[in-house]
Formats: sequence, structure tokens, C-alpha cells
Amino acid sequence: MAVDLDSPPIYDPLTQNGDHMADNWGQWITVLFDVISAYLSQYGIFLPRVTTLQRDSVLSPIEGQMIYNTTVSAPQIYQAGTWKTFTTV
Repeated sequence: MAVDLDSPPIYDPLTQNGDHMADNWGQWITVLFDVISAYLSQYGIFLPRVTTLQRDSVLSPIEGQMIYNTTVSAPQIYQAGTWKTFTTV
């Protein structure tokens, strides 16, 4: 039997009901997005709560990374190589 190397078989496991996972992927992503959106609209987001010492031990903070600093009791964001504290208006 010859093997068609231009069209290798694609592994697509079956789910319990006989459908292929690829058939359900789009629906799964849609449901996940809906669940996350509903949760965030009800509860908001949760920032990691860390002390200043823990914050400073992060080896490579990412531009735009946000935390809640429990030492200063304020949210902070990493911008332009430094942690900036949000101030109230």
C-alpha cells in the first residue's frame, strides 16, 4: 500500500458522543468567552495581591502588568521600567 506523503492523516480524536473535537472547538471557545464575560461583568477583575517585597522579586515584569500592592494599599502598573501607583482623582 502506498503512503500519500502530501496528505498525511490528521489526528482528530472523537468525543464521547461520536463527534470530532474539531467540530466542537468553535462552540467551546464561544461558551468559554460567554462564561468569562458574564463572570467579569458581575464580579470585575481580580489583581494579584502582593507586598512591595514580593513585587520587587519579579524577575521580568511585563509592560502593562498590574498588581494590588498590599504594602501601600493601592493598585500599581508597570510602565516604562518602573512601578507606578494609581492615584484617586
